[in-house]
Amino acid sequence: MRASRPRAALIVASLFVATQAPSIAQSAGDPSTLQFNLYAQNRPGETGTATLQQIPGGVKVVITVAGGQNGTQPAHIHTGTCAKRNPVPSYALTNVVHGSSTTTVPGITLSDLLKGQYVLDVHESSADITRFVACAPIAMTK
Repeated sequence: MRASRPRAALIVASLFVATQAPSIAQSAGDPSTLQFNLYAQNRPGETGTATLQQIPGGVKVVITVAGGQNGTQPAHIHTGTCAKRNPVPSYALTNVVHGSSTTTVPGITLSDLLKGQYVLDVHESSADITRFVACAPIAMTK
């Protein structure tokens, strides 16, 4: 009986470490890709996704928006929240044209964006730059 107790304790300890290791490893490393939903603001139905991918020298940002207009829509990364953002963009992104945009933002990392309080937003149009139609915080989803 005595020999089985240390062995049982060792098995339990090993199982605990094995089940905890993935979450520790995930929190210790920076993500290489982050995807999140863009939610409609000020115009129903304008939703989509944003994918941020760490690449050498910067972050690649891919935006796909459904329900947008047929023209071009400016997109930016701002500091703040979707409800209260800094009106001056931190990073300009390529305009969303017919529902999509791809931009490489040089000199930043996903880790930089996750450490700050940033949002990605899409504007109504160049003519109505103060109206935001889609937005989401740049954050890890749970």
